[in-house]
Amino acid sequence: MIDVTGYRIPQSEYLKRRASLFTKIEEGTAVVLFAGKAPVASLDEAYPFLANRTFFYFCGIEQENSVLLLIKRGNAPEDWEERLYIFPREPEKEKWTGRRLATEEAEEISGISDIRTLDLLDKELDDLLGESFNIAWDETDISPARAAFGKKVAESDRFDSVTDISGFVTMLRVVKSPAEVDAITKAIQVTEEALAVLEQSLYPGMRECEVFAIQEAEMIKRGSLFQSFSTITAGGKNTLCLHYPTPTERIEDGDMIQIDTGARAGGYCSDISRAYAVNGKRNERQQALFELICECKKTALATIKPGSTIAKVNEETKKTAAAGLRDLGLIPHSEKNPLEAVKKYYWHNTLHHMGLDVHDVCDREMVFVPGMVFAVEPGIYIPEWGFGFRVEDDVLLSQEGARYLSHPQS
Repeated sequence: MIDVTGYRIPQSEYLKRRASLFTKIEEGTAVVLFAGKAPVASLDEAYPFLANRTFFYFCGIEQENSVLLLIKRGNAPEDWEERLYIFPREPEKEKWTGRRLATEEAEEISGISDIRTLDLLDKELDDLLGESFNIAWDETDISPARAAFGKKVAESDRFDSVTDISGFVTMLRVVKSPAEVDAITKAIQVTEEALAVLEQSLYPGMRECEVFAIQEAEMIKRGSLFQSFSTITAGGKNTLCLHYPTPTERIEDGDMIQIDTGARAGGYCSDISRAYAVNGKRNERQQALFELICECKKTALATIKPGSTIAKVNEETKKTAAAGLRDLGLIPHSEKNPLEAVKKYYWHNTLHHMGLDVHDVCDREMVFVPGMVFAVEPGIYIPEWGFGFRVEDDVLLSQEGARYLSHPQS
């Protein structure tokens, strides 16, 4: 059984990423990135915390309110300054909050030697604004901490020289390093091991929430405490809701169950969808739809290659779906615009980038290059039949084409 408890990608990855950022920003620029804070769920409860992914990408720290400051005073590496601000260790508070990172632990993860406590942050940011630095941040960060700092910048004379680094970060993140691919592969292994247990546990009459509980528990047992997203489990007619949110109904004999799920490892996501017959055997219509979706996946895999695009993969996959739906009698052979008609049954895109986010940052118009990782999820939903589903796997693009990181369902 795989166990990803405590798994991290190497410190060297963060060193390379910050060096890349320093080479892209102008001399005299200070980059400020915020980990953020979990939003309040109720009076005395917060949602699970996940650090801002741009912040995490450059330092690997998963602790609330932490701040990364990168200062480029000159073009030589010795003129690049890196600071990480974190909570101090406070044993009394940790009785309530849980153990915080020690300075040496934060340095071991991030490779940053200048670790400072958060009580110094406000003054040192004020000092920074008093100097002649240009400011850079991630404009997509909507956290209160970034907004508060943005207000300070607006009140200073630095606002006209603010740089948004989100576009550059996107271009870095869409191409995965071998270490990132390894993390994603480990997350996939966790997900697939859990699915194997789940498939053997299915029986007619079980409730959707039981399916959810088994899958989530098996991933947690393997060290994925927080998943890429909350597992979707939908049976029968509920498979016609893509992100079915209330898994409470019973799955009857003859129904299909849609599972869309993904563990995390080292901060990286997986995303796998499976469609199982709850009684272990697909009926004629279920088998026909499963085979058509698998044909769509073959088309997608053949189209995912260097130089292709998301639009091209969608177009070619929908052609396969339209041809199959004609054969099943759902689109008339007389239909003059099958790519328009297929929209009745093909509701979502065929693929998306995957990485630190399950739907990872990307430029949807950019051409594919080696190192990209995709979740490929052709799905067909047939209201007339009372069900539909998607079958999803994760793939890595190399110079030769796409190859599976997960193991396709048969």
